[in-house]
Amino acid sequence: MSRITIPFSRKDPQSPRPDLSTRARQALFYTFVYIGTGASLPYMPLWFQSQGLSGAEIGLILAVPLLLRAVTGPIIGVWADNFRLYRTPMIWLALAGAIFYALMAASPAFGDYKFYGFLVLWTVGYTLTTSVSPLIDAMTFQLAAKEGFAYTFPRAIGSAVFVATNILLGFLLTLLTPDIIWVWVVLAGMGISAAAALILQPKSKDDLPDVDKVAKEGPHESGVVRLKVLLANPTLVWVVVAMGCFQASHSFYYGFSTIIWQGEGYSGTICGYLWAVGVVAEVAYMGLTLNWRRRIGPWRMLVLAGILSVVRWGIMALSPPLSVLWFVQALHAFSFAAIYLAGLELVQTLSPRRLGGLAQSLSAAFTTGVMMGLGTLASGAVYDRIGSGGYGLMAGLSLAGLGIAVWLYLVPSPRALK
Repeated sequence: MSRITIPFSRKDPQSPRPDLSTRARQALFYTFVYIGTGASLPYMPLWFQSQGLSGAEIGLILAVPLLLRAVTGPIIGVWADNFRLYRTPMIWLALAGAIFYALMAASPAFGDYKFYGFLVLWTVGYTLTTSVSPLIDAMTFQLAAKEGFAYTFPRAIGSAVFVATNILLGFLLTLLTPDIIWVWVVLAGMGISAAAALILQPKSKDDLPDVDKVAKEGPHESGVVRLKVLLANPTLVWVVVAMGCFQASHSFYYGFSTIIWQGEGYSGTICGYLWAVGVVAEVAYMGLTLNWRRRIGPWRMLVLAGILSVVRWGIMALSPPLSVLWFVQALHAFSFAAIYLAGLELVQTLSPRRLGGLAQSLSAAFTTGVMMGLGTLASGAVYDRIGSGGYGLMAGLSLAGLGIAVWLYLVPSPRALK
């Protein structure tokens, strides 16, 4: 029997693996990642509410780790960039994050300081586990370019698992207490760590396609120099700002949609299906629109999806009936999936290849970090005051992102990249 070596060092040897394609391995790993996010993203607010926290407190807990990504994102990105193998930092990040999630079980011991205990533990755990996503995105994007498979295939598999998790956990919540949410999130973090060690191939960053001598020397640059190289590109910076506005427009949706829907009388099962509709549309977009996306290009897609994002949140601000909600949820294919893929492609295109992983980490730090954090922080107080009317603010954020996207499309500098 061959021995499988778990890559816990920066000089991790390449261990033998069963014969499985790179595309299949990446897809399988995405399933573990989205088993976790399929629980934490829509349902952790419910668990915090079951622990006696108010809407404002929940909003703050959800927002702090996102706001801190302005600092933690670059730090973790530079740290991860120092490892030769893609998978090594993912193992450690997911495992450490699961440990901090598990420590939230000690909440009865927090006493009057329960809120602060949750704040610290969730901030650290969420920061660590969500740092895996930009790293696996960068790895898959690079390997897809090298080995000739579509990046959207493994990513769409992950989204499909997100749907299944939404439905299953929504059903379980009709039978069990909200504590099942916390148990699920802890186990998912451990699963991500194990999957990174046992499923992902020991691919080195030196395996990038068409790497020249200068690119190979890139990792020896200091972290500050690498950051300066990326920030010196104004088009890249503005793309990330636009992406931040679009992603932040989902903050109220992620934080309070389940609570709002249950308050309107919908069961946990219906809530799970509503979440699922959005992600089914996302999967369909990723899996069925490749040729269309190529014809339109990322710049035009960013503008088109931005328009539909404004439409989506504007309708949801009106508290539409369930029959309309199904349609509005399907617009998630554009408000999230289309914008996400266009942004991923633009960030990768506008960045030096050797800095692709760091560029994606910085983009995630700002878009799903700082901007999402500000939106989430505001969402808690807004929900306490105007309930579902908070979607109107999200429409405004999307409108700001759309304005930047239109400007970038029209100015001369990025036109050659369309």
